[in-house]
Amino acid sequence: MATSQWRLIVSICLLAFMGFSIQVASAETDKPPFYQVQWHGKTAYLLGSIHIGRADFYPLPAQIEAALGKARGLVVEVDINKADSTALLQQYGRADKTKGLDWQSRDKNTLQIMAPYCASAANVCQLIQSFAPWLQATQVNLMRYNALGYSTDYGVDMQLMTRYAALPVYQLETAESQFQLLASFGSQEQWSMVREAISTSDDELLSLITAWRSGNEIGLDSIMQQQMGGEDDTQMLEKILWQRNHVMADGIIKLMGSADVAAPLFVVVGAGHVVGDKSVVQLLKQAGAKVNACWKDVCE
Repeated sequence: MATSQWRLIVSICLLAFMGFSIQVASAETDKPPFYQVQWHGKTAYLLGSIHIGRADFYPLPAQIEAALGKARGLVVEVDINKADSTALLQQYGRADKTKGLDWQSRDKNTLQIMAPYCASAANVCQLIQSFAPWLQATQVNLMRYNALGYSTDYGVDMQLMTRYAALPVYQLETAESQFQLLASFGSQEQWSMVREAISTSDDELLSLITAWRSGNEIGLDSIMQQQMGGEDDTQMLEKILWQRNHVMADGIIKLMGSADVAAPLFVVVGAGHVVGDKSVVQLLKQAGAKVNACWKDVCE
């Protein structure tokens, strides 16, 4: 499996099933979710990121680049350099290894959506047929993004880990925990991921990237909730976003409280984790940290 495919698999939990358009604005005018966090005399900068992109996303806006220039450590969801991708894919990504997978749960609706897609993309469907459904969905999304000219090589976290390779890197989760999470969904939920990956309209895909680049956090939160089942079915939201937000917020506080970790830190996590009333931002505030939105307040 290509490195770019592996990177998207590791990253998929942040902005699941997000999309991109060929219409872009200047990176310098972007205002992605960006915060300054202060805790017990230490400072961290928190960027809500996307994990796929292209060259004209960079350089990032000047305020973000300035914070990066001061950083003494980079904090990411997962440090992929510490992951055994082959072993994880064997354990969690194969259909024949997926506990409780019921192929009959591909109901009539799923088959109706997959049939025309596979008729026009037979090579893709043949490639992914042995994968667990969650991984099939991931691959379909990757193919769609690549066709639009986007690559995980230009994802924000990948770019920062490359550009700032000399900095210490801290991870808030592990690759295995992300794989376990996606593989933990039942057959019906996993097939719904496949349906979503195939059937989401270009307009819906475009709305998310537009919201991210313009800093429309209310829009981001609304889109994320809608794409993960909405208010009527919060299982996916709970597992993919809300539960993990606690892990991330606790990890940030722990790093900032450690005498062995130099500050300021630059934290980059999926934008879905920093928006909404159950976000990492809100949890940090509840823990007693001072958090400023850098596009609204003064961030030092």
